[in-house]
Amino acid sequence: MEELDKKLKIIFVGIPDMALVCLSNLVKENFNIVGVVPPKKDHETYAFFKNFVHDLGLNFIEFDNSPNEKACLDKIGALNADIGVICSYNSKFSADFIKTTRLGYINSHPSLLPDYRGGAPYFHIINNGEKISGITLHFIDETFDTGDIVYQSKFDVMPFETMGSIFNRTNYMISDGLIEVLNKIQKTGEIKRYPQPKTGNFKSAPIVDGNFRLRWKTNTYLEIERLIRASNPFYSVFTSFRGVSTKIIKAEAVEYNHDFAFGKIIKADDKTLLVASKGGAVNITLLQVGTWGYYNNSDFYNMFTPTSDEEFV
Repeated sequence: MEELDKKLKIIFVGIPDMALVCLSNLVKENFNIVGVVPPKKDHETYAFFKNFVHDLGLNFIEFDNSPNEKACLDKIGALNADIGVICSYNSKFSADFIKTTRLGYINSHPSLLPDYRGGAPYFHIINNGEKISGITLHFIDETFDTGDIVYQSKFDVMPFETMGSIFNRTNYMISDGLIEVLNKIQKTGEIKRYPQPKTGNFKSAPIVDGNFRLRWKTNTYLEIERLIRASNPFYSVFTSFRGVSTKIIKAEAVEYNHDFAFGKIIKADDKTLLVASKGGAVNITLLQVGTWGYYNNSDFYNMFTPTSDEEFV
C-alpha cells in the first residue's frame, strides 16, 4: 500500500452545473486535483467550463473528439492519479479510460441505484410520484450506472419539488458525499464496495425528448401537475389557448368535482385559472402564451380576460 499520509491525486471529470458545485467544493476542501476532463468541445458549457477551470488554476485536459481517444488517455495516464471522480457526463468511458487511475473512477448519480439508472432521473422521480429519492456514488464499469456502490444518501421528495429543486439539492448532496468518500480513502487507503444486483424489476430513467404536449382528455389532474413540476425548468409542457401554443410552467392539483369537458376553464379571475381535468382540476399559476410573455394569474386575466366557455386543448 502506498503511503497514506500522501494526498490522493485526483482526476476530475464533469459537465456543469454539477461539475461546478463539486469541483469548487473539492478545491475548497484542499483536495489534490491533478487534472480536469471537460465536456466535449461541441457541448454548450465547454467554453465556460474551460474558463472556470483555468480560474481555479487547475490543469485542463484537452481532447479532440472523445476522452477515450489515445492522446487523452496518455495525458491522464502521465499524471499517475490515484482515483477519478465523475460529476455528470453524457457518454460512456472505455475500459482503457477506467484504467487511467490506480483505483478507477467514482461516478455521481442523482438517484438511489439500482433504481432510476439513466440520463433523466430528476424528471422520472417526480413524474412517477416518488416520495423518497437520494444520491449514489459508485465505481464505474463499461455500462451506465451499474458499478459497485460506495455511498448513498436519501431525502424526502416534497410535494412542491420541481426538476430544478431536486437538481440543485442533489448537486450539493453529491459534493458532500464525495468529500466524505475521498477523505476516507485518503485516510485509510480503501473504501467498502457494494455490488449492485444484476437483475431485478428496477425503475429506469431514460432520456426524454423534453417537449410534452398536455393530454387533457387522458391524463389525470395529478399526472398533469406532476408532469409540469417534473419539467420545470429544463423541459417544456405545452397546450394551446386561442390557437396559440402555450407553455405551462407552474400549476397546482385541485380536488374538484365537475362535469366540465377536460381542458375547459372552470373559473378565471385575477387569482385563479382553474381548468377541468380528469378526476379533478388544475389551477395554472404561471404560463407563457406564444412569444407574448410570461403571465401569473393576475397578468393573464388582465391581458386575455378568459371566460368559462373557453378551453385549453
